Amino acid sequence: MKIKAEKVKKGRKNLPKGSDVLIAHARNDITIPFFGTVLQHQDDTLIQRGGGKGLKLYDEIERDTHAFAMLQKRKKTLVAREWEVVPASDADIDAEAAEIVRECLEALPFDRICEDLLDATLKGYAISEIIWGRDGGRIRPVDVVSHDQRRFTFGLDWRPRLLTLNNLLAGEELPDRKFIVHRYGVKGNNPFGLGLGTRLFWPVFFKREGVAFWLHFLEKYAGPTAVAKTPYGQGTDEQRRMLNTLDQIRTSSSIVVPIGTDLDFLEAARSGSVTYQDFLAYWDKQISICVNGETLTTDIGSNGSRAASETHADMLANLVDSDGDLLSDSLREQLLTWIVEYNVPGAGIPKVWRTRAQNETENAKSREAKANAAIASDRALMQIVATAARIEADDDAREYITSFDLTDGLSDEAIDRLVTNRALIGAARQPDQAPEQTTRFALDQDPLKKKS
Repeated sequence: MKIKAEKVKKGRKNLPKGSDVLIAHARNDITIPFFGTVLQHQDDTLIQRGGGKGLKLYDEIERDTHAFAMLQKRKKTLVAREWEVVPASDADIDAEAAEIVRECLEALPFDRICEDLLDATLKGYAISEIIWGRDGGRIRPVDVVSHDQRRFTFGLDWRPRLLTLNNLLAGEELPDRKFIVHRYGVKGNNPFGLGLGTRLFWPVFFKREGVAFWLHFLEKYAGPTAVAKTPYGQGTDEQRRMLNTLDQIRTSSSIVVPIGTDLDFLEAARSGSVTYQDFLAYWDKQISICVNGETLTTDIGSNGSRAASETHADMLANLVDSDGDLLSDSLREQLLTWIVEYNVPGAGIPKVWRTRAQNETENAKSREAKANAAIASDRALMQIVATAARIEADDDAREYITSFDLTDGLSDEAIDRLVTNRALIGAARQPDQAPEQTTRFALDQDPLKKKS
C-alpha cells in the first residue's frame, strides 16, 4: 500500500476543474456598465470630457509643445536603440525561423512601425494593418500601415472590429493575421487600455487656461484700460462716440476728446511672489513627471546637479525599457508569430528586443573600482596571514585568519595552504626585505586560488 501511494504521488496529477480556462471574463464582468456585443471604453476622462471627440481629445494634448516633446522623447529614446532577433532555441528550425523574421523586419520600415504602435502609450492602444505578399516560396509582410484608433472597437473576445458607416455600433469582423494591436495600461476586461492621456489631460488643460489668463494680463499691461469721465446727462450717442474714441487709443498716438472730458488709465498690477510663469512651470513639471517620471533631464533648474540628472536619466531609461518589453511582447504574439506560421510551421517563435546602449565609460569605472577593491582585499588578507605567523598552533592561526571575513571566496584547501605557509608569507612582507627576495609560490600552490 505504501509503494502504491508513492507511485500515485510521483505520477501525473489532474488539474482542478476550470484551471485551464479564464473564469473572470467579459461576459460576467460587473464593472462593465453597458453590456453588449462589443466592449466599451472605460476611460473616465474620455467619458466625461470627450463628448463626440473620443480619442481625438488626446490628439489635442500633443498640441502643447512641452507635452509633445516629452512624449516624443520617450518614443525616440526607444526607437533610437538597436534591435535584434533572438531565436527561441538553438535548434536549426528555430534558427531558420529567426533568420526569416530578421530578413522580413529589415525589409520593412521597422522603426516607423514601432513608433506608430507606441502611440498606445498616450491613447491606450494602437492598431496597424499588415499587407502581405509572396516572395518566391515565402509569405512576407510588404507593409504595415497605422490607422486611427477611433475607427475600431473590440468584441468580447478582444479582437478588433472595424467601425463603418453601415455598422457604427458593433463594427465589422476582421480577418485573422491582419491587424496588430498594441496595448498600454490594460486592467481587467478593458482591451482599450488606459494611456497617459487620461492623466495628461488635466495638466495640459490647466496650463492652457493659465496661458489664456496670462495673455489677457499682458494685453492689459501693454494697453491699460482707458476710462473717460463725461458730464452728467450726456446722451447715449455721445457716449457711444466716446467709446469709439477710447478704442482708438490702442493704436493711435493722439486723439481728440470734447472739452470737459477727463481721461484716466487703469494699470494692470500684481503683488506677491506668485506669477503666471510659476503657474505654468508647475504644470510643465507635472507633465514631465507623468511622461518620463522625472524632470531634470529636461530642466535642471537652479538647484539641479549632474548626479541628480543622471539618476533621473536612469528613471527614464527604466520606463523606456518597460515600453520596449511591452512592444516586444505585442510583436512576438502577433507579427512574428504570423511570419513563422506562414513560413516555418512548428518552429519556436523568436523574440525581437531593443537593447539599451552600454555606457562604456561607466563600465570602465566600475571595472576599475572592482579591481582596486580586489587588490585592497588581497593586501589586507596577506597582512592578516603575515600577522598569523606569530601564532604557533595551526588551528588558532586558521581561526584568526578566517575571523576577518576575507576568506569567504576561498576553498578550504586554499585556506589550509595560507595557514601552512603563513611563516613564509610573513617573512616576505618584512619591510626591510628587497622585492626580489620575496618568496614566490608556484601556480598550483597559490594560496588565493578561488573556489571552482
